Amino acid sequence: MGALSEALRHVGVKESPPDSNRTMFGRWFGVDGVPWCAIFVSYCFDVGAGTVLCRGWHGAGVGRRGVAYVPTLSAWLRATGRAVEEPRPGDLVVFDWDGGAPDHVGIVIRALPAGGLETVEGNTAVGNDADGGEVMRRRRTADQVALFARV
Repeated sequence: MGALSEALRHVGVKESPPDSNRTMFGRWFGVDGVPWCAIFVSYCFDVGAGTVLCRGWHGAGVGRRGVAYVPTLSAWLRATGRAVEEPRPGDLVVFDWDGGAPDHVGIVIRALPAGGLETVEGNTAVGNDADGGEVMRRRRTADQVALFARV
């Protein structure tokens, strides 16, 4: 649950300047100015739970502190047997908006009735789900979810 607690501490943090993808998370990761939802969850799992996402994995966006690329994170989660059917608080949730490669990642806060979900996500905004520039609590629907995973 440490990663979730860490994520919730940062709700309201915005990239600066706006539309720059520049954040404290990118600076921490060592790659700033790029889309940062996966960098945000890497930060939360490393700092909050002492777990480096994708450690030892070879793929696009993998660094010593985690991963910056959602398709690589999704592949690692599946290949290492971390996928789960029913989410719990603190699980990762990978989103796919268009049926192609995975687009976005967040952390589950809680499941809601009728298959809904409350999450905390980096680089999101109402009206720009996957590159919105802010850490936010969001409500999502089951049809947006590509994968739940427990780390």
